[in-house]
Amino acid sequence: MEIFLTVTLLVIAAVGANIIYTVFPRIPLAFYQIGAGLLLSFVPTFNNFDLEPEIFMLLIIAPLMFNDGQSTNYSLLLRRIRAVLSLAVGLAVVTIIVGGFVAHLLWTGVSIALMFALAAIVAPTDSVAVESITDGIEVPEHVMAALKNESLFNDASRIVAFSLALNAFTTGKFSVGYGIQHFLVVFLGGIVLGIVLGFVAVWIRLFFQQKSLDIIAILLPFNLLTPFIVYLLAEHLGLSGILAVVACGVVHGVQQSRLRLTSTENQIVTRTTSEVVADLLNGFVFVLLGASLPNVWQNLSRSDTEELPKLVTVAVVLYVVMFLLRFAWSQFNLVRMHDTRHKHNTVRESLVLALGGVHGTITLAMAFSLPLTVNGQAFPIRNALILVAGIIILMSLIVPTIVLPLILPHETNPYTDEEVEKHVAGMVNFAIDQLKSMEANTSVLAPVIETLNSQKGSSAYVTNSKVVHQLLAEAGEAQTEAITDLIEEGKVDRQFGWKYNRVQMFQTQFAFQNPFQRIVMWCRMVGYRFFPNLAKRQRAKQISQWQEKKKQWQIDHPDQKPEETDQDRLLPEIRKENAQLPANVQQVPAKRQHYSRKQLQEIKKAQTPEDRQKFLDTMSELETAGYNAVMLYLTSVENDENRAEVGVIRHYYMVRHNRFSQSETKNETESELFIRAFQFEYTYVQGTAKQQDLSSELVKTLQQKISMDQLVYMQSNG
Repeated sequence: MEIFLTVTLLVIAAVGANIIYTVFPRIPLAFYQIGAGLLLSFVPTFNNFDLEPEIFMLLIIAPLMFNDGQSTNYSLLLRRIRAVLSLAVGLAVVTIIVGGFVAHLLWTGVSIALMFALAAIVAPTDSVAVESITDGIEVPEHVMAALKNESLFNDASRIVAFSLALNAFTTGKFSVGYGIQHFLVVFLGGIVLGIVLGFVAVWIRLFFQQKSLDIIAILLPFNLLTPFIVYLLAEHLGLSGILAVVACGVVHGVQQSRLRLTSTENQIVTRTTSEVVADLLNGFVFVLLGASLPNVWQNLSRSDTEELPKLVTVAVVLYVVMFLLRFAWSQFNLVRMHDTRHKHNTVRESLVLALGGVHGTITLAMAFSLPLTVNGQAFPIRNALILVAGIIILMSLIVPTIVLPLILPHETNPYTDEEVEKHVAGMVNFAIDQLKSMEANTSVLAPVIETLNSQKGSSAYVTNSKVVHQLLAEAGEAQTEAITDLIEEGKVDRQFGWKYNRVQMFQTQFAFQNPFQRIVMWCRMVGYRFFPNLAKRQRAKQISQWQEKKKQWQIDHPDQKPEETDQDRLLPEIRKENAQLPANVQQVPAKRQHYSRKQLQEIKKAQTPEDRQKFLDTMSELETAGYNAVMLYLTSVENDENRAEVGVIRHYYMVRHNRFSQSETKNETESELFIRAFQFEYTYVQGTAKQQDLSSELVKTLQQKISMDQLVYMQSNG
């Protein structure tokens, strides 16, 4: 139960941070997530929260690295492998050595081995953090590629150096030869194992496909479990689990062309699930960072508060040293970020590379992996080292957040969301108009139009309430006219038909009233039921008003014969009903005799199956006639100005009709109309792209939307 509560709180914190970021996007998402983590630290479940390095690396970092590996461009990675190794190995080693000596000079009295361990802790960069702080900024593509590739492979070198430094501190011995050998085994061994396991995973998926076992219930759990299995196996063999996961992900991404033969549904579900899981885990990274910091501060305040100025100084100096090393490494062209051999890195590119060395929760996880005791005694300055790591993480997030927008342009999209919504509405309206011109059966066309309208954005459903109620009244008149025709033709009983029409009109009015109006109507109905004299007077008042209006019309138009209205048709029926009722309740509309439950059951039993079937057939005939008349009317009056309002009325009548008919079948005509509608949408996009010179990115987005909508329809109705 505690694990479930913890995960639930993490999800809520991550989602909440995303909501706030959507409203206030000027501050990077990472800071909102850290803030959410700080708030979580006040929840009892997260009191005295300590980051468990092994669990964190397994459950969060491993799947994230696997996902990053899958999305890595393999050919581009091979072309830039020297730059990757230069940053992930060469710069890492230099940073640890220089950082360790500088920290030892500032923090005298502490073993130099511990200072090398500290430098190894704060050296790893975090691709998740880099993407978070550069969102909305146009970072040069080759620089961003170098930063992301560095973060994929630099963890292993830092972790190996950290373990060697920690081992030297605890044993007092250090061997350069053993260190190099250990590094090569862990580094290269992790990559080789990841490649092998990557091919094994692809082979298993192909085997599932050949044996017709490529179903979601098998493939999705297999994909989700792959990074965990690879990481655990590599760590068990003493190799780098992170590098093994990255290498496995790269192989998996390279082999995607062989896996595309799986069903489209499998690909969509797998890709969507991976994206959702990656987004949540990215949020967990910084939420956990925020939840960890208060406990670090509490532990430090109990023992080392007098060392706080020195710790802040060490953190600031180490950050500056790492920044200068990264800048110099790029300026002296020790890392070639360009594909061309003779092009040197510019000052701005070097500055971006230096600022992009952002540190994240891998640094904090390594800090928390410091042992609590050494040789039976408490580990010295453990809390101080964790605090220094936390300060450097925050500085690496804050400084580039402030500086990068000053030296880089803001990201400009080739199109806006408003443009997308505008053209989506245009292509849907075009398809609907084309279908109207070729299909006369409005009852078949109505559900197609309803579904196509759902392609539009939320802004397409902003309606004018006055227009809605006007259309509603006119649609009700069309329904009444259709039912009247059935009555006049003798196809349905006159009294039954009018009662059915009154019920439908009441339900329609009730559905489109605001909550206050509904309460008033319900109160009026209850009052009529318990006080029938009120209903009698109300009905008499209505009849009197109708008669007065008719007389006034005759006075104003003495030369014209008044047309028979619905009320005129209704008056004889009311009088007929009233004549059959007791004198004390005459003129009460649609008055029914009250029966006990037992009497109603006896009446129902007395009905024959033929009577019940006749009743259902009559109801179906009335509903179908009214529905078809409303759909025909809505199709005839629909235009560009009232599409949203017509859509609201159409949706209401369709929901009511489907609930009444309970029809689950899809006819071939409807499917054919959908296919033609999607073809019309493609035609609209192609024609508009030529006429209005739309950007290729916008055209691609519109075409992808049509393809996805078409796929969803086929999967749902196939």
